[in-house]
Amino acid sequence: MSTHTYTHMASKNIAITEKAYKLLARHKRQGESFSEVIVEHFQKKKHLFDYAGIWADIPEEEWKTFEEGVQRARKGLNESMKKRIARLQQ
Repeated sequence: MSTHTYTHMASKNIAITEKAYKLLARHKRQGESFSEVIVEHFQKKKHLFDYAGIWADIPEEEWKTFEEGVQRARKGLNESMKKRIARLQQ
C-alpha cells in the first residue's frame, strides 16, 4: 500500500512577449520555476539596516582573523592593480 500527497497551488496563465520570456529564462536557474524567478525579483528587498548587528556574536579572535584576511586580500589586489596600471602607462 502506498500513499501519495498531492498539493495543488492555484495558478494563473499569462501571455508574455518573446522578449519577456527570454529575459525570464536568462534569470531562471536549473530546478527553479518561472514563478520563483518572478517572486524573487519582485518580493520586498531587505534594507541594509535589517542586517545591523548580525555579526555581533562573532568572537574577537575570529573577527581579527577575518579582518587580517581582508587586509591581505586588499594588499594583493592593490599590488596587482598597480602593476596593471604601470603596464598600461608604458
